Amino acid sequence: MTEPGGGSQQLAEIEQFRSALVQLLQGASRDVCVFSAQLAHPLYHDPAVNDALSAFVRSSRFARVRLLVRDTDPMLQRFHRTAALIQRLSSRIELRRIQATVDTPDWEFVTADGKQALVCDDRDSWQGIYEADNPVRARKLAEVFELDWPLAAPEPNLRQLTL
Repeated sequence: MTEPGGGSQQLAEIEQFRSALVQLLQGASRDVCVFSAQLAHPLYHDPAVNDALSAFVRSSRFARVRLLVRDTDPMLQRFHRTAALIQRLSSRIELRRIQATVDTPDWEFVTADGKQALVCDDRDSWQGIYEADNPVRARKLAEVFELDWPLAAPEPNLRQLTL
């Protein structure tokens, strides 16, 4: 549901998150940051999300995606479209695993270009908000992301050796 005059959408189910994430990716032009517990399979494995992510990183040589993930094991243990995309487009998409000793928020978020924000407060019930134009909120979330980015390590199990 959209709030009057605010451009915010309250989200209450996975389908709404998929739609909002695709909308965010289609509206992004340079920088997308994802902060997630494990890149939830029902959301990030979805073909529409994966296609939008692929289209975004291929849209410009300046486009990049950075992903901070607490637990990469679930995406490595079974096929995950986003993991495959990271391997194919490793120069444009970078995933880092948050170290266990780093204290991180329990919620998840995606920001784009310092103005769009998608926040999931409760992934079990898929409660959250999408804000298509809220630079203040997006900037605050980006600050959280930037604090944790240097403390995270690249995920070695996603690397592909080419001969």
